[in-house]
Amino acid sequence: MIEVLSVITSATVQDLGRWGYQRYGVPVSGVMDEVSARIANYLVGNPDNTPLIEFTAGGISIKFHTSAVFAVTGDATLYLNDTQLEPWESYWAKRGDVLTVRLSKGMYGYIAFSGGIECRKILGSCSTYLRAKFGGLLKPGDKLKLGYSLLTGKAGKRLPEELRPRFDKTVRVILGPNIEHFTPEGMRTFLTSEYTVTPESDRMGYRLEGPRIEHSEKGADIITEPIPRGAIQVPANGKPIIMLADAQTTGGYAKIATVIRVDIPMVVQTRPGEKLRFKAVSVNEAVQELRKRERIMNAIRKALQDEWNLYRIKVGKEEFLIFAGMEED
Repeated sequence: MIEVLSVITSATVQDLGRWGYQRYGVPVSGVMDEVSARIANYLVGNPDNTPLIEFTAGGISIKFHTSAVFAVTGDATLYLNDTQLEPWESYWAKRGDVLTVRLSKGMYGYIAFSGGIECRKILGSCSTYLRAKFGGLLKPGDKLKLGYSLLTGKAGKRLPEELRPRFDKTVRVILGPNIEHFTPEGMRTFLTSEYTVTPESDRMGYRLEGPRIEHSEKGADIITEPIPRGAIQVPANGKPIIMLADAQTTGGYAKIATVIRVDIPMVVQTRPGEKLRFKAVSVNEAVQELRKRERIMNAIRKALQDEWNLYRIKVGKEEFLIFAGMEED
């Protein structure tokens, strides 16, 4: 069991989301940055969808009431008691130890525990969805029970620097589906301007400030239709909103584009005041990028869980990481 000692901004229990209920108006929810969350679970030997703690920039402190293996991902600074540790590595904590974590960059960090967090599933998921009161914000005094796991061999895993997420703040999008609601000048403005993430952003959507995007004579409103994660709505004020994990399932504002799935972690790790730009890509390119990412994630999982080997080799003056293992039939 672990106990929450303090939460500076906010922290929740999340998994990969509540899939299959959007037709009933229930958002998927789940982690905001699926790459960092999944790797946190890989580092402690868990499957992708294991419940873990998602915390925001201010950080969180927890106390261990039992031995556990944990890992923190994100651009984080962390201490176990008075000893500074590194993110993207797994460590053993013993009963009475206190873990204190803060984010130095980015908006969301993750703490995974070997065996995961035991919780009551709602519609098949442990994801917290505050608007429907599915779960709640973690607060001092909350105690979370950890799932059973053999801890031997789980500590000491490390994700090499080269494999950690890197963001350049140029977000790739697929244009549409409502581009007839925008003038050519509006489309040009969207693709050539910088937009700043505003403090009104949250798990539901990121509101952006920047040059006004001009609508066509069709206006900003459409007949209400489904909203995928990453959809960029532009209401009548011309300021884009990127819909994210807790977004409503339908909406009536015209969508100028949708962020490709592999770039959503980049969006959610952008803090208020930081800027984003957009670049149009094809559906085929988005699919290829997702396939490439999933091949890398699969290799990372197998290497961290000792199914494959990971070698560092040097050719001339350059170093390369090589995954070596047998593919499943």
